[in-house]
Amino acid sequence: MSQIYEGCGVRFEYPETWELEVDGDSALMTIDVRQPEGLSFAIVRIDEECPDPELMVEAAVEAMREEYPGLSVLPARRGATPGARAERMVEFFSLDMAATTTFHSFRTPRRTVFFLGQWSELSGAEGPRVIKSILSSLEEYDTDDADEDEP
Repeated sequence: MSQIYEGCGVRFEYPETWELEVDGDSALMTIDVRQPEGLSFAIVRIDEECPDPELMVEAAVEAMREEYPGLSVLPARRGATPGARAERMVEFFSLDMAATTTFHSFRTPRRTVFFLGQWSELSGAEGPRVIKSILSSLEEYDTDDADEDEP
């Protein structure tokens, strides 16, 4: 079964067994969703200053490259997320274990949404499946949207 997170201008589904934490101020919010064992996690960052999605993804890849010099950057898979403007996937080794991180970011007139999903080889097929499920359910949402349509 899954739960639905709805807040900070976004909505997404995540497993009910995962832990969720929200942090930040009104202009910059971070939502952290983690598997209790820590083998997989997703971070959704909402920035109302609307930075360029490509720059956000490139900065994240560069930060990982500094931490893991041997990481492999895989070709971007455009279109994995509706409205996505920037996407990358990296593979690296941490503590002698293979890990994968996927980055996705898009900008709307109200905000830039940045998604980071990571799993290790120990999470088996469930790690990437759950991260892809969270990502595919991620959408911008505001409770004010419903009011705007009313006369």
